[in-house]
Amino acid sequence: MRWQDDALCGGLPLGVFVPDKEDPKGLETARTYCNPCPVRGTCLRYALTYGLRGYWGGTDTAERRRLKAKKDRAKCPSCTSTRVVDMVDSHDALCLACGLSWLRESAAQPRTSTRVRTVA
Repeated sequence: MRWQDDALCGGLPLGVFVPDKEDPKGLETARTYCNPCPVRGTCLRYALTYGLRGYWGGTDTAERRRLKAKKDRAKCPSCTSTRVVDMVDSHDALCLACGLSWLRESAAQPRTSTRVRTVA
């Protein structure tokens, strides 16, 4: 992983960033290296992708768990309505308020706009 060559934590003991027990003092210590680090985002993405524990990208395991948690209510990127449904067998979502459909992974870039007739 080439990005680790540019990390400010390079050469430090692994126990500083992957301790047996995480605590606020340990996180504070890790953040002194993580916050100004040029590869912080890459480090965080790596930990999120592989479900690692310890201090990565200036976060602890609990913070990353919250970041990955699925949000209860999706919002339409166009009208911000929460009347959004996931399409079956697809990664698409559909807003029942305005009819917009989009890929869930790229909510900021709608694919099509379709009017949906409300059934009473």
